[in-house]
Amino acid sequence: MKTLKRFDVESLSALLTWALVAGSSVYFLQRQLSWDHWRLLSAIAGYLLFIGLFLAMIRDKAYRHDKAVRWTLLFTLMVLVVGLYLLVPYSYGAILMVLASAMVPHLLSFKLAVWLSPLWSLPLYLVLRFYWQEEYAGITSLLFWSFNLFALIMMNTALREQRARARAEEVNRELMATQALLSQASKQAERTRIARNIHDLLGHHLTALSINLQVAQRKTEGDVRLLMEQCHSIASLLLSDVREAVSDMREGESINLEQALKLLTENVPRLQVALKLNAQVSDISQANMILMCVRESLTNSLKHGSADKMWIELDKRSGWLHLSIKDNGGAAEYSPGNGLKGVRERAEALGGKAGFDVVASGFLTRISWPEETP
Repeated sequence: MKTLKRFDVESLSALLTWALVAGSSVYFLQRQLSWDHWRLLSAIAGYLLFIGLFLAMIRDKAYRHDKAVRWTLLFTLMVLVVGLYLLVPYSYGAILMVLASAMVPHLLSFKLAVWLSPLWSLPLYLVLRFYWQEEYAGITSLLFWSFNLFALIMMNTALREQRARARAEEVNRELMATQALLSQASKQAERTRIARNIHDLLGHHLTALSINLQVAQRKTEGDVRLLMEQCHSIASLLLSDVREAVSDMREGESINLEQALKLLTENVPRLQVALKLNAQVSDISQANMILMCVRESLTNSLKHGSADKMWIELDKRSGWLHLSIKDNGGAAEYSPGNGLKGVRERAEALGGKAGFDVVASGFLTRISWPEETP
């Protein structure tokens, strides 16, 4: 649905269409009836109610029970238009039903919408033919039914393009986040290789040199012995420096998880994501698990919930890492599908566990696993 905060061309054209239909109908009707006539007053109220319901229908922000609310709004819109058929004797008022028809693909599949379109197109014929006794009721109704089909086709095409574009953006965010992880994993592997080589080669050679200098020190006397002691001390210091350098390189192996998560969660449509990472992850498999679980939560919030905010928090307690993902979708119930099962399986693969719960404000995912994974 289009947000009311940014009136695009489609929204403006719909408002202009409503204004022309309502304004001209009221103008012509008041020329036949007095301003205090019940039909004229009812028509004005009906047109105003229509635009209010229409704006509520196309708003971008999801309702708490979004699908049920939008179904109710759409049904009310169509019933209201039929009521206007009975109040206003001008057939072009059926243009308002065309605007309502454009909303149907948001709630129904295109094929089913096409099959059901005669249901909300037929009342125009019945009212024109049997209530207003219009001679050309049949052809007029067929023309407006074709307009309804045209609105269904155009909106379905627009929705398909919108979903394809959203999917492409989602894949792009996932690729960028995964690329960031792979880059860090490559750097981590290179640091580990260098640290291992330094330890295995230089460290062992310095150890052998220190031992040999210690043996030579015991077999010499005088000034040479003093020089040997000095060389032994230097060798010992070098060995200590090498070990410290290797330790520093290994300790610096933590992955910049925040960067990858920001790439994944930035610019997500209608969802603001807050990150709070109080712990670091050094294992690439753990980082990848977090990334995949966050991706699944994003998908579920956008697809099934009505959330506009999400909070992601990572903590470490008693040797365990704890990931919490919460939204404000206000879900009433849930049934674990393949996505949630995949989250649980990823956690269990690291020796951890995953739990899901519906809280007062939305949906909560909790994942825990040991810091040292097998």
